[in-house]
Amino acid sequence: MATKRNDPNYSQVTGQIPKELSLMFRFACTAKGLDLSEGLEASITKWLELEGVEVVGKTVSTDQPRML
Repeated sequence: MATKRNDPNYSQVTGQIPKELSLMFRFACTAKGLDLSEGLEASITKWLELEGVEVVGKTVSTDQPRML
């Protein structure tokens, strides 16, 4: 069985966020039947779109380079 961990098209993202925010995120993912990777991918995609970055499939493009 192929996993995202071994898939060269995926990259691990890590960081430190407040514990309460982490618990809320985990709860929301569980309530929607998502694993954390799916929730994180959806959240990052939405944030990029709100920042004006066009997300196409699994690639990201912008009309003009911009600093985020």
